[in-house]
Amino acid sequence: MTETYSRAMELGGRMGITRHWDNHVQGRTGETPSHELTKGLSHPWRALLHARTPPGLIERKTMTSPPVTLRSPAELLAVIPHLLGFEPQQSIVVLALRGSKIGLTQRMDLPDTERVDEVARALAGHALKDGAEAALIVGYEDAPGESLRLIETLSARLQQRDVSVRDRIVVHDGRWRSLDCDRPSCCPPEGNPLPSPAQAAPVVAEFIGVGSAPLPDRQTLAAQLEPGPTADAVAELLRRGQDAMSTMTDTEARHRLADVWARVLTIGEAPITATEAAVALESLTDVSTRDGITSLLIPNSLGLDVLPEGIQSLIRRIHTVRGAHEDHDADPKAGAMKARLIDLCQHATDEHAAPVTTLLATYSWWHGDGALARVAIDRALRCDPTYRLARLLCLMLDEGIRPERP
Repeated sequence: MTETYSRAMELGGRMGITRHWDNHVQGRTGETPSHELTKGLSHPWRALLHARTPPGLIERKTMTSPPVTLRSPAELLAVIPHLLGFEPQQSIVVLALRGSKIGLTQRMDLPDTERVDEVARALAGHALKDGAEAALIVGYEDAPGESLRLIETLSARLQQRDVSVRDRIVVHDGRWRSLDCDRPSCCPPEGNPLPSPAQAAPVVAEFIGVGSAPLPDRQTLAAQLEPGPTADAVAELLRRGQDAMSTMTDTEARHRLADVWARVLTIGEAPITATEAAVALESLTDVSTRDGITSLLIPNSLGLDVLPEGIQSLIRRIHTVRGAHEDHDADPKAGAMKARLIDLCQHATDEHAAPVTTLLATYSWWHGDGALARVAIDRALRCDPTYRLARLLCLMLDEGIRPERP
C-alpha cells in the first residue's frame, strides 16, 4: 500500500507501558491545526478545539490498561500489534520514549526509494513534537534489507536533534534481529524467532484483558468498516423515509430516537437491526445530534449546555433509558463500544457513511486508537471529501494531536 506520509501515519500509545530492558517511556499534544477547517463547524467542536491548553507535556492519567513492563525486544515486538490494532507488514514503526512510558507510536508503509528522506523527516518531526527523549525503531520487511535505508536515515535525523535511538530492530520472515547488537549469543546473524503466542502471553495478558485482539493486517481493520449484508436494506429504508417518525410529535420522535440510540450504545445488547440503524444514521445527518451523541460517548468532551435544548433533552432521555445507575465511564468499555459503532458503520452504504464513520473516528481518536481512527476517517472522506469534521480529525491525526483528557 502506498500513501503519503500524512495519511499513513497512525497513533498508538493506548496502553500505559513501561519500557525496562534499557529505559522507560509518556506523551504530549501536537500543534493546534489550521483554523480554516473550523469554519462552519458547530459551536461545540470549535470550543473543543480552541479550548485546548497550549501544546506541552501532559500526563495521560486515564489509561485502558495497567502498566506493562517490557524486558526485551522480543516483548516489545509482542506488544506492537496491540498498540496498532493489527499486525504490521512492510512497515516502519517508531515509538517515542519519554520518562517511563511509550508516547507516540507511528506506523507507515515502507516508502519508495525517492520518498525515504520525506518519510524520515515526517516521522522524526512527529516524534520531536511528542517530546521524545529517545526512540525505538522497528522495520517490518517482506524483502530482506528493504527497511534499512529508512532506518538509517531516520536514526540520523533523530540523533541530530538529540533524540537517542535505543534500539533498531528488523523483522523478516518470522525472525527479528537488532542492528545495534553484534553479540552472536544475543543476536545471531540469522536472527531470533518472533515470540510464540505462549511466550508472548504473559506480556500481552493485560491487553487481552481489556479486549485487545490485533487483526492480521491493516486491510482487515479497514474492511471491518465497509458495508455489510444489511446496508442495502438500510439504504432502502432511508430512501423511503421514516414515515412513522414523521407522523410523531416532537416529544414522541425524541423518545423514539432516544430508545434507538440507547439500544445502539448499550454493550451486550443484540446486534443492531436495520430499522434501528436507519433511525440512527438518519439522525446523525443533523450536526447537533451528532455532537450530542459524541458528548454522550465521550463524557466531559463537550459541555451539554452548548448544545440546543432539544438535543440536551435527547441526551438526558438516552441516559434515562440506558439506566440511571449504569456506569458510563467509557474507558473500561472502549473496545466493546467501538464494536457497537463498527456494527453501525457496517449498516451504512457510502451515501450515508460519513457521519457515522466520523463518529467512530472521534471516539477512537479520543481513546488513543489511531489506527482505527485513521481507517474510519479514510472511509468518511472517501464517501464525502467535504465532510468538515472528518477533514478536521484527519488534520489532527496528521499533526499527531492528542485530546486533552481530564
